[in-house]
Amino acid sequence: MYATRPKISFRIIHDHDRAFLQTVYAAARQWEFTVTSWSEQEKTAFLKRQFDAQDLHYQRMFPNAVRRIIVLGEQDIGRLYLDRTDESLHIIEFSILPAYRGRGIGTDILRSLLNEAHGGKVPVRLAVERHNPALRLYLRHDFVQTADTGHHLSLEARPDLRPREI
Repeated sequence: MYATRPKISFRIIHDHDRAFLQTVYAAARQWEFTVTSWSEQEKTAFLKRQFDAQDLHYQRMFPNAVRRIIVLGEQDIGRLYLDRTDESLHIIEFSILPAYRGRGIGTDILRSLLNEAHGGKVPVRLAVERHNPALRLYLRHDFVQTADTGHHLSLEARPDLRPREI
């Protein structure tokens, strides 16, 4: 008999989730600190300031964005922020805690988002830091680079707009 994997779901973010969101943010940035000599206190303080700035930026730039906690079974494991418009589906933020990476969860979520956008005939757009390990996930799913802003790459996955045969 096959073991069933817990269900992936999404829940609304509440005020009491801020500490969890900071943890997810910090985990997503850990790879950047492999070359620093900062103390844990310096890293923690820096990451808190950066999270607060990012959170404010997202609220101002994407006031209509859907912001959700990713849940596996009953365990909070990440965050997903999306901005859906008539022109595109913009993945603003997509992070999963390290303990849950490599299990196909990110792939499942990304495929679902691609299916949604492509069903509506709109591209999926996002920005990713040049050296972020998540870049490999996006490139495996046919995202192409549309811009290079130095630290970040803008990526896009376009739907197939050719007529389909039935």
